[in-house]
Amino acid sequence: MAQIVWNKRASKQLADLQSYLQEQFGEKAAQTFTHRVFKFLELLVKYPQIGTLESPEKVIRGFLLHKHTTILYKQKEETIYILALFDNRQNPQNKTS
Repeated sequence: MAQIVWNKRASKQLADLQSYLQEQFGEKAAQTFTHRVFKFLELLVKYPQIGTLESPEKVIRGFLLHKHTTILYKQKEETIYILALFDNRQNPQNKTS
């Protein structure tokens, strides 16, 4: 079974997103989003190829968590690295850079 590893950038983005959701929409919205993230991670461990290939040359995959947020990750052997939580309202060219 694969192991999930968050890099510093992705961890900070998750914390920032949780804070933003809590401030703007309340505790319930932040909890719902966090729950969605961790349910996806459970699925990702079982099916690491579930995401679409966002960057073939870097072998980075993405999965749409919410209409505004895509989680970007990369698999190396039995480890899945969470690279970023991308805000889909940004320039898509910034997604895998």
